[in-house]
Amino acid sequence: MFPEVARPDAPEWCGTVKCTDDEGQEVKWLEVPPKVGSAIFWYNLDLMGEGDRKTLHAGMPVVEGTKVGLNIWTRERRYRQENY
Repeated sequence: MFPEVARPDAPEWCGTVKCTDDEGQEVKWLEVPPKVGSAIFWYNLDLMGEGDRKTLHAGMPVVEGTKVGLNIWTRERRYRQENY
């Protein structure tokens, strides 16, 4: 769940993101239901290299089955200077 990101309004997105909650109420934020074999990716920084508040996110509780998570931290520039 990404509470700072608005859910796309177009109805064709409702097959990919959650458009209504369990009570049938419209979901206003971006929430991606789990799907075996799928993943989502986002950048935590904006174009100026600053933290992007919109990437604030939370995992949802497991209702059934097992939850598996994986974090991959990517870099666009070198992390440290190598001394060879």
